[in-house]
Amino acid sequence: MKATQAGQKTIIVSLDSNFNSSSENELLKLCYSSESGAFDNFILDFSNTEQIENTGINVLVKFHARARKPRKRLYAFGLKQAYIELFHLTSLDQGFSICTTIQEIIEAANIKDKGIIAQIQGHMGKAGESAPANLNCWSPYIKKLRVSGMPTGIINLNVGGRRAAGPIQGFGQLWEKTYKLHLIDVKLSPEQIIEIMKTNFPGFQPSQNRFYPSEKGIKPGEIILINASTPGGQIATGVLVLYADEHSFTFITPQGHPEAGWVTFTAFRENGSTMMQIQGLARASDPVYEVAFRLAGSSLQQQIWTHVLESLAKHVGSSAMVQFNKQCLDYLLQWSRLFNIFQNAQISSMLYAISHPFRGSQK
Repeated sequence: MKATQAGQKTIIVSLDSNFNSSSENELLKLCYSSESGAFDNFILDFSNTEQIENTGINVLVKFHARARKPRKRLYAFGLKQAYIELFHLTSLDQGFSICTTIQEIIEAANIKDKGIIAQIQGHMGKAGESAPANLNCWSPYIKKLRVSGMPTGIINLNVGGRRAAGPIQGFGQLWEKTYKLHLIDVKLSPEQIIEIMKTNFPGFQPSQNRFYPSEKGIKPGEIILINASTPGGQIATGVLVLYADEHSFTFITPQGHPEAGWVTFTAFRENGSTMMQIQGLARASDPVYEVAFRLAGSSLQQQIWTHVLESLAKHVGSSAMVQFNKQCLDYLLQWSRLFNIFQNAQISSMLYAISHPFRGSQK
């Protein structure tokens, strides 16, 4: 990664060919460093980026969270077409202005100095025509979610017809929550652990959580419906499989889900043994959910994902204990997302439960 100053208020960040979590520290420091303190415009140049991993979108959300406090303007340039669609799907385009030409950046940033324009032109590349190296790992662009191939007898609500909702679309505080299982006493590879997790995911859930994958299972672009019991009543929702490969998979929430964001399941080697990690990056979707998470929802969520990892450990014969860590990345509420409450899946599910017997009697 290389940062280049263009004038007094603009910085161009040329990203590496593989954009993932390894870019996080260096990129985030740009927002707080004394050298970049006066910059108003951050241009992320993806011209040389051949692959964005699922950990890379976490970096972009964190960068946006830091940059929005001092009101920095963010631009994404040189994205391959498939990654432009990824930005649309995950709502990253609501935090980063996507520019396909240098002229679009110049106009959006209101840059008039010819010397600065020449600097920008000299340091910016052009997106390649080839497809991303991991194109098949990402969900295709889906404007509105579609539900098909599900078993009968499931309450199918609050997913079909809705859009996916990333962390930028949420209302509440932005949290990163990480759960780790250190499988020091199991001789299984990360690939084997992920395959076990994919195959047994519904069975690893606590009894109050029922997950229903489609017939194709945990594959990019597939829907998983959720019927769960919460202190606020029954809720019917789901998730979209945003990303999946042999080492990890990521779910993104639909509009109205308790959280707006995604959760990533990753297996990897560390200090000679296999690790299984669950990491969520999300905000409460609306004010009702934000209050619920502060009262009890956060601890209940912790119990659920801890149970999932404990179930995995039991399944593979491990005695490992789950480690948990959480960090608030943005304490500010996004009041512009106040009206997300009208898509609240909990409220919709309650109304469905009240009206369903009446509907049934009319058949």
